[in-house]
Order: sequence, then C-alpha cells, then structure tokens
Amino acid sequence: MVEKIQYEDDKLKICAPDSLKFIVDDIVNYFNKHCKKVFNFYHLNSYSRYQINLFDDIEKFRNFVINDLRGGKNTLPDYAVGTYDKGMCNQFVELRKDKNGVYALKDNKNEYISDKVYRRRISTPIHELIHIIYLNNCAHGNSKLRAVWFDEGLAQNLSGEYDYLEQDFNEFVKFYNKVKKETKYIPELKGIKHGNDFRNDNYNLYKLSYLAVRYLFQTMTQDEIYNIAMDYNKTNEIGKSIMTDMFKYFDNYINNDVGNN
Repeated sequence: MVEKIQYEDDKLKICAPDSLKFIVDDIVNYFNKHCKKVFNFYHLNSYSRYQINLFDDIEKFRNFVINDLRGGKNTLPDYAVGTYDKGMCNQFVELRKDKNGVYALKDNKNEYISDKVYRRRISTPIHELIHIIYLNNCAHGNSKLRAVWFDEGLAQNLSGEYDYLEQDFNEFVKFYNKVKKETKYIPELKGIKHGNDFRNDNYNLYKLSYLAVRYLFQTMTQDEIYNIAMDYNKTNEIGKSIMTDMFKYFDNYINNDVGNN
C-alpha cells in the first residue's frame, strides 16, 4: 500500500509518509533538472506521468514490491532499495532523527549525511525512469531483451548520480582504483541478472557497468551509444570485451592525465 500524496503535477506524482516530506522538493527539482538530458538521449520529447512511491520502512518497501507488485514472488535482492515495477519508482529511504528530533537521512559512516549519499537518494527516481524507458523503448517491453549491465550503466551515467566523479579527477581516480582492486574477475555479461550474480565478493557489476558506459560516453557520440542501446545483438557483442577495453582505457586516461599535471 502506498503512502499519501505529497506532490502532484502533470509530470509527477509522489507518495510518501510525512517523515519524508523534507526530501520531496529536492526530488522534484532534481528530476526536472535531469529529465531533459534523459529524454534527449532516448530521442523523446517527454514521457508519461510518473509515480514515485517512497517508504521509510524497509519491510513496508519489500512487502509492497514483493506482495503488491510481484504477486508474492520474492525476487527482490536483499540489497535492493529501489525498483521500477509497474512503471513506478518504488524507493526505500533510510531515516534517523537528528539531535533536534527532526527526521533526516541516515548515513552509517557520518553523523550527518554526505552530499554524495544525499545525491544518490534524490537521483534514484530518475535512475529508475531510465530503466523504464530502456525496457519499453529499447527492449520493446521484453525483459529477455534487456542487457542488465548496459541498462544499469546508462541509468548511472544519465541520472547524474555520479557527476561528482566527472567534476573531480582525484575523486574518480580513487573510485576507479577501488573498483579495480575489488574486481577479482568479470563474469559473462550476456544474460546476467540482478542478485548475487550481479554483485558479490568477486565484483560489483553496478560500479563496473557505470565505468563501462562512461567509457563509451568518452569514446563515442551519444547517437552511437543510442544505436547500441536499440540493438540487443550489438549490446551483447560489445559486452564480450568492454570490461577489458574499459580498464585499458582508464588506465591510460589516468596515467596520461597524472603525467600532464
């Protein structure tokens, strides 16, 4: 069951508990700022009215997705905090109370949440919308034609959630080196699904997918990438070597940039 309506216009409808009212305006502003970039990539002028369902309780979130949207099928990974079931964004937002008793986002590492973490929270709805458009426009509504790694990479790059890595070279170097160190091997990308096969102790395909698609955006035109997105066979063909190509490219990119500074 969704919470009450906290915001509504001709483009968005946001349902959330009162504890999350403080984040609604930022989600709306972020969405309006980034949706044009997304529509431009997908050659769209607009998209249908979009509903965002926010939850401050993980069990309510999981119950809604699993029972209300998936008919009791528990196919939701334990780590999931956002989905795009039924063409909606469904998102869990973890809360705490600050010293004044006011609800705020929880961050396990900091007393007050970092700008990076907050950006991830407000960018999730546009991230999920990118998945919806990919499924409907690129995969023609057929989940079997969805290249998950490519879709995730597009969502992370187009949503702007990692823009700070493009704006700060040193931050990117730290991120890249950490991902490379944590990657013990890369799985076969064709047909891979979410769950433990997508993220585990040997690799994190979310982060690898972000890097792989960022590599494409740095070496191809936007229309070339769009054409890949619209062709399942092309996506799978690129997937055979993209992770190796990506690591080679960013190794050179970092070493050359460092050498020029």
